Amino acid sequence: MEESLGAQYAIQIAVHTLRDRCKSLQYRISVLEEENMNLRIRCSRNDADENSSLSELDRLKEHITELTEQKEQLHNKIKMVSNENQDLWSKLGKLSIINKNLDLKHLHKMNHKLGFYKKNLEINERISLELEDISLKLTDSFCKQKIELDKLCSEIEGIQYTNSIITENFGFCYEDELEGDLIEDIKCLLGNLNVFKEEVFQQKDIIQKNLRNLNNLREKSVCKACEIKKNGITDRSTSTSDIPKSGVDKCTEVINIDSTDLNSSKEMPPESEKVCPICTRIFRKDVEFPEFQRHVEDHFHPDIDTYELL
Repeated sequence: MEESLGAQYAIQIAVHTLRDRCKSLQYRISVLEEENMNLRIRCSRNDADENSSLSELDRLKEHITELTEQKEQLHNKIKMVSNENQDLWSKLGKLSIINKNLDLKHLHKMNHKLGFYKKNLEINERISLELEDISLKLTDSFCKQKIELDKLCSEIEGIQYTNSIITENFGFCYEDELEGDLIEDIKCLLGNLNVFKEEVFQQKDIIQKNLRNLNNLREKSVCKACEIKKNGITDRSTSTSDIPKSGVDKCTEVINIDSTDLNSSKEMPPESEKVCPICTRIFRKDVEFPEFQRHVEDHFHPDIDTYELL
């Protein structure tokens, strides 16, 4: 299609140039005819006036005029051809620009089409790969389902041929078929379980409350014997000014020995000794159990009404 358009443009340019050339030639012919008519008139007049008086000089002048006329004719022809060439070159330049634009448009269209086709090819390849993956997944799932169905069929066939299975209702029954006593027993058991659950929660709350009270008593209450011992130590420390140095040294040694004994006894109490669980007081082996029990009960004596029995 584009080649036919270029050929049509070339034919139109050739026709225009031929038309211009015909017009210029017709104009030149008319001019030459007029010149010939004038020359003929002049020659006829000269022939009539001077038939025999022509000299060589006149002949030479006449020859010179003819040559000048030929020169002018050639000059006009050259000018006409140069004008035609200029027109042709200008038209050819326009045609070349048009062809370049057409080529660029055509190339752009071709590139666009190629890019579109390339994108379509990539999309088609991706779609084909996705379809292949889907087909593989479907075939895999079909194979798995087929294997499961075969297994179920084999199990059903095995169940049909076994005699040890309970065939009636397969060991299950509906709610209407159950006995009424069984449902009532289940409801009674559920009620008893709820009661036990509530009692357990109540006992848990009571135990937590008693533990809090024990901790408060342990923090507040202090052993009377411990207080007496502390007061005695403070009295000794305040009354050392009136005692001689030797006595003070002996007392300090005794106190240090007692403290070391107490620390050692606290660190490693023998198995036969008794320890108060509240104030961690250590009792000797010779202390009787009723006295130890009385000491422990003294801790709980002030606020004994605050406790609850389980």
